[in-house]
Amino acid sequence: MFELTYAALPSVKAGRVRPLAVTTVARLPMLQEVPTFAESGYPSLVASNWQGVIAPRAMPREMVFALNATLNRVLAIPEVRDSILAQGNEVGGGAPEVFTDLVRAEIPRWAEVVKTAGIKPE
Repeated sequence: MFELTYAALPSVKAGRVRPLAVTTVARLPMLQEVPTFAESGYPSLVASNWQGVIAPRAMPREMVFALNATLNRVLAIPEVRDSILAQGNEVGGGAPEVFTDLVRAEIPRWAEVVKTAGIKPE
């Protein structure tokens, strides 16, 4: 079973399930004893859950940068940061272009998965 870290962590900590590997590039800080899939012999099995804010294409750049600055300040608040990290997530943020690059990289990657698996919309 593949599960998001925040959902699986309580069961892992309680000893009800045993994680075999994580799909992240590096080991997770709260699960240091759990290898990555790459370390387990599956180097192409890398996937992570991410969220971001996407604005309309026509949004003025100064508004994009103002919103981005506000979100980065929120992500830097210790309580917010600690809450994100405690759930097994990484804290993102940064320049808007960083997220744009991530989305652009993910689209063809997952399009290939959909194509290879023959997934069709229902």
